[in-house]
Amino acid sequence: MAVVTQEAAASLVFARWTLHGDGRLIGADADIQLPPKEGQVLRLLLASGGALMTKDRLLELAWPRGEVADESLTRCIYSLRKHLRADKGFIKTIYGKGYRFTCPVRVGDQPRAVLHLCAVCGQASNVKS
Repeated sequence: MAVVTQEAAASLVFARWTLHGDGRLIGADADIQLPPKEGQVLRLLLASGGALMTKDRLLELAWPRGEVADESLTRCIYSLRKHLRADKGFIKTIYGKGYRFTCPVRVGDQPRAVLHLCAVCGQASNVKS
């Protein structure tokens, strides 16, 4: 299993939101310290480059010890949508499969770089747009 390392510390920016490496989600009128699993799941969705993240892949990456029920991921997604308020539609459910993040994402200090996470192998890479 590949783990996002250097990129994990980078701030990821989407719409009016910034997810910092420490799990703080900052928006125009919000400054939220996300619980660790919520921050990790959001970071995985942001890094997916709009690709489908299957439930199994999210569970494998966010809960690597495997002792977790699908309900934990469902609750996590619910909480993230609640934090995103009007932008909750950025996290689309692909019924029976997983989730897709629909808003363009960029690395905070690299305005033209987009972070992609391979849904198959989990490897992260920066791609110039």
